[in-house]
Amino acid sequence: MKRKTMLTVMVTGLLLGATGLRADGLRIENVTAAPRDGKTALVTFDLAWSNAWRHGSFHDAAWVFFKVRADDKTGWQPVRLVADKVVNPTGYGQEQGGTRLEFVVPGGEDGFVGMFVRPAAEGKGVVAATKVTAVWDLAANKGVPKDLRGASVRGFGIEMVYVAEGPFCLGSGGKELNRFHAYTGDGQETPPYRVTGAGPIATGRQEGKLWAAGIAPEDGSQIQPSFPNGYAALYCMKYFITQGQYADFLNTLTEAQAKERFHMDGHGRWINRAGESPNHTYSASGRPPNNYFSPRASERDQRCPWLSWADGAVFAAWAGLRPMTELEYEKACRGPLSPTPNEQGLSYWGVVEMNAALVYERLVSAGNAAGRAFAGTHGRGTLSLPADWPSVFGSVLYRGDYVHGRQYSSVGHLRVSGRLNAVDVHADRKTHPLAGWRGARSAPKGDALAGLVAVRFDPRIARPIARLGRPLRADGVLDEWGKPAFTLGGIADLFPLYRRFPSPASPDTWHGPADLEAKVYLGWDAETLCVAVMASDDQHFNTKTGQDLWNGDALQMGLVTARGFHWNLGLALTQEGVAFHQFAGAGDTLLKTADCAVVRDDKAKVTHYELRLPLAVLGLEPGAELGVNLLLLDDDGKGQRHWLALAPGLAPGSSAGSKTALYPRFVLEK
Repeated sequence: MKRKTMLTVMVTGLLLGATGLRADGLRIENVTAAPRDGKTALVTFDLAWSNAWRHGSFHDAAWVFFKVRADDKTGWQPVRLVADKVVNPTGYGQEQGGTRLEFVVPGGEDGFVGMFVRPAAEGKGVVAATKVTAVWDLAANKGVPKDLRGASVRGFGIEMVYVAEGPFCLGSGGKELNRFHAYTGDGQETPPYRVTGAGPIATGRQEGKLWAAGIAPEDGSQIQPSFPNGYAALYCMKYFITQGQYADFLNTLTEAQAKERFHMDGHGRWINRAGESPNHTYSASGRPPNNYFSPRASERDQRCPWLSWADGAVFAAWAGLRPMTELEYEKACRGPLSPTPNEQGLSYWGVVEMNAALVYERLVSAGNAAGRAFAGTHGRGTLSLPADWPSVFGSVLYRGDYVHGRQYSSVGHLRVSGRLNAVDVHADRKTHPLAGWRGARSAPKGDALAGLVAVRFDPRIARPIARLGRPLRADGVLDEWGKPAFTLGGIADLFPLYRRFPSPASPDTWHGPADLEAKVYLGWDAETLCVAVMASDDQHFNTKTGQDLWNGDALQMGLVTARGFHWNLGLALTQEGVAFHQFAGAGDTLLKTADCAVVRDDKAKVTHYELRLPLAVLGLEPGAELGVNLLLLDDDGKGQRHWLALAPGLAPGSSAGSKTALYPRFVLEK
């Protein structure tokens, strides 16, 4: 065997006026308003939140909205914004020197109640901007003087995560409770159903239609296109409603309104109420909702327990949001990835605590006629619920990895695709504290960022591997190769999912292509399958050997043939030179006959990997199909951090359990 060796600024939650309301650090402070002309006013404020990100269309944002009251004897009204276009309208801006922002103002019949504010540039970290401006339509507020004398204005912000447009699957192919599936007629009740557009979804016990193992939609009918089915882009609350957010919501209500939405024996254990009627004030206690589960340190950021469906719905209407549907939930969990049976995992997009243990979410059901009547109308900033929102409690169900309780105690009985009947959702807030509530808002039309995010490979389609004009040498010099077959360097190529998005629990995330990027080359000559990778990596580090080779900078390759043979290979440049390891495979012949090289250029911060694998040993010939997966693993001296992958299915260093059905499929072009 021949081997050669050569050695961006961006902050989160719900904030009120000049106080520091937070959910992961979001602050809206120094809110002021001044008349601009006879019809509009300019609202100015400072904005900050931590753990923000923008990589391509993957991003988070702050949903910002305002309330006004004419004097201390009148109630709070929603501020209606005005804009001449959706993205960066006239009058929306900021003082120079802070994080550059982008402003998205949804219009339409239920629009102009708020705006999305997001980082304008690629990067991650802390957002901080001063003297941010929005334009207020003064004519929309009755009783508020045009000169604003005596009026009070409050600003609020909620962190949101963008879920891009695109197809996705319902059901995992597993046995989750009441799971969705594509109907087959053979009683399997397992094949996932693929949502491919925003149009109607045919339902029923007919071949290929959407059906469910329980809580099924209507037989021989369809889910109407007005029902948010998850294909279209949306923004989802990054966190559940927090104690601080709910307290500040209560502080804008009249005493009679607050009485309906505050339950002393439930909320009162986590929301403090001070003062005397009719002038009560509310604040967060900061106590963890389950007494032992505290995902965020800030006392205002703790999840608010004991919210009934109505509590959360009224909060969403007040904030200009809407409920999520259960189809959107599954899209927000899995994204466009191919499902695996009984899967449980983090959100593909970065939604926090979605599918989390001991917390479930209430969602609009597609298995109930009243739920299917939901048309995705947004709240208009008041306490009134739009007419299409569920009013019959059976139109709501819950999802999430709820594993605490008596009747439903099987670990993972829900997971990503499981569903529980509405009778168990607890309409009465006294019944159970382990319910989270998060709202959503459809992404506005006219925003060019609302594009399609697609998975790179469909495992059902085989791509050609071209035959090379001449045999290649495995020497780590890649000038014999032409154009790369693939470039891995986007956030959709990065795993594990939690490394994509910054958070207090995972601060050491991917920093972009300068941190790790890969150009992948594939080909075959008369005798070998040829693989090369040019890795851009700011630091090369690998002190491991043998079975631990993956736990450092390395290339890992999974290969499966039509005959069922599976190889799992590792290639790395270590302190002792080039190392080639077989984690799994048929015998050791491939390990003895493969040619490989790794060459590192520290000045250019580039590593070249090259492999020649004999076709005869692999059992391949021209026209043969095979599955190939590649991981480029990254260790900057702190242990294995993350990796780029052609597709899911190959676990770092794993010698067993690889999900080869998810490997991209190829064919040796004749």
